[in-house]
Amino acid sequence: MFRHREPEIRYESSSTSFIALIGAAGIGAALMYFLDPDNGRRRRSIAQEKLVHGRLAVQDAVQCAVHDSANRTRGAISRLRGNIASRGEAVDDTVLAERVRAAMGHVIADPHAIEVRVNEGCVTLKGPALQEEIGELVACTERVRGVRQVDNRLSVSNVAS
Repeated sequence: MFRHREPEIRYESSSTSFIALIGAAGIGAALMYFLDPDNGRRRRSIAQEKLVHGRLAVQDAVQCAVHDSANRTRGAISRLRGNIASRGEAVDDTVLAERVRAAMGHVIADPHAIEVRVNEGCVTLKGPALQEEIGELVACTERVRGVRQVDNRLSVSNVAS
């Protein structure tokens, strides 16, 4: 009825004991390095300074990331409020002209070379521009909040202004 079983004998694998031996040797070497009577105090001091510096660097990085996220969130909220508030609302022509000029500043090096005229939300662009800049100038002008229509009267220039 009862079967007699031999007890299992488990042997620790040689790779596990080797890893434990390497770990113990590493801990021993670290202790010898930091507890050395001649240079140990200096080594401990340097290690402590590096830890403090690392902690402060991480704190600065986290603080910068939080600050950046807060600014981006405020900007997104302001854009949403502006889009909601300005639907169907007429924008003053001088304000709209400055918005267009600011948007053009992100596309070309000298937005003052382009004449911007605004009449009740209709923007007229006039002046010399490079062939490859014209399409982007018109597109960025159309994206400006308050622009209803864009009249492209830009002329192709061969030389960058």
